[in-house]
Amino acid sequence: LQKQADAFEAADPSRPVVPALELIATVAQRDPGFDGTYILDTDHETLREYIDYAAEHDMLVILDVQIGRGTVAHEIEKVRDLLERPNVHLALDPEFAIAEGETPGDHIGTLSAESIAYAQQVLAEISTEQGIPPKMLIVHQFREDMISEKGQLGPMPGVQLVIDADGFGEPELKTFVYNYLVRDEPVEFGGIKLFYNQDSPLMKPREILDLVPAPDVIIYQ
Repeated sequence: LQKQADAFEAADPSRPVVPALELIATVAQRDPGFDGTYILDTDHETLREYIDYAAEHDMLVILDVQIGRGTVAHEIEKVRDLLERPNVHLALDPEFAIAEGETPGDHIGTLSAESIAYAQQVLAEISTEQGIPPKMLIVHQFREDMISEKGQLGPMPGVQLVIDADGFGEPELKTFVYNYLVRDEPVEFGGIKLFYNQDSPLMKPREILDLVPAPDVIIYQ
């Protein structure tokens, strides 16, 4: 992770790089499970181990929730105590927010702007209550229909909203998706995800920073 961060600092020394670990706190499953939500929780002991390590090494942690057939509100409450830590932030993964009759992996899910705004509000409240810096909220997206009523999203004090252009492919496709979902949309902060094994070829740091606007969040998977 530090080696990858160093490559971006070398590509643009004017922009400080903060390393982060993104952990899937609730993992989508093909089995509905005992509660019918199609998700499996990562235990807090494991999450805290990463959070403590990150804090000791000046890193952030992003807790990713995949929702399944649950709700954004319910999944946030599961990790709310962890989000009270100054170095812990949140990501929502609409791909796995499925409706009745759908299964993660077989269907592409969606989240409404209302659900995302709810997450913004909760994070802003946590930031204010704990007297800590603004929280980051990342929403992954690789298809237009993954966020419904996206135009209703807007900035909110105490939280920084990032739309992450997700999905793998060649550089031309990734640039198109970034432009379509980030550059040309009402987005506060832009992000992009790179895939070590699936992207062919993998975009270089300078190519990523040459996107317009240059991404504020860069995720490797």
